[in-house]
Amino acid sequence: MTEGKIVVGVDIGTSKIITIITKVDELVNVLGVSEIPSSGIKKGQIVNIEEAVAAVNSSIEAAERMAGVSVSKIIASVGGSNIESQNSRGVVAVANPEGEITENDVIRVIDAAKAVSLPSTREIIHVLPRSYTVDGQEGIKDPVGMTGVRLEVGTHIVTGATTAIKNLTKCVAEVGCDVAGLVYSGLASAEAVLSDTERELGVVLV
Repeated sequence: MTEGKIVVGVDIGTSKIITIITKVDELVNVLGVSEIPSSGIKKGQIVNIEEAVAAVNSSIEAAERMAGVSVSKIIASVGGSNIESQNSRGVVAVANPEGEITENDVIRVIDAAKAVSLPSTREIIHVLPRSYTVDGQEGIKDPVGMTGVRLEVGTHIVTGATTAIKNLTKCVAEVGCDVAGLVYSGLASAEAVLSDTERELGVVLV
């Protein structure tokens, strides 16, 4: 168990709570999994913190027993009617005087796309790059290594209600774990089941 990184995902849904414990090295190996009926959650949001804590705790403990490991950090899914999304663009000048685009330029242009006007009641969960533009050339998937002076990105930003996120974080904290990351459940489903070709062609996942 010392080799590889332990990654724990918890899907906190309205009907059930699923916990999966994996060890990630060259491959992803499932060590433990549990599924229990949900409680204290309605339409993807926590409505009774005590019931939700008890249900999440039961799910994590069942997976821990199967895996034989103790969980301290989890990646939690978020969903429900509080999730919203919007498109945004970012523009930066390429830092390298010779014009070669680096990973740092990509990070900067994505950060620039995050600078959208959001109410204080909302938080950014994901900034998803859709395509890049280098000196007017559109449709670029990965600009690293290319040459240019102006780098643009078109992104899709997923946001959630601050109160819903804080309630979820508090629920996990009371179980004795930290939230290492949040993932929008719709995006997680798409990443899990869609092939690269399907994503390229465009599909609707229901």
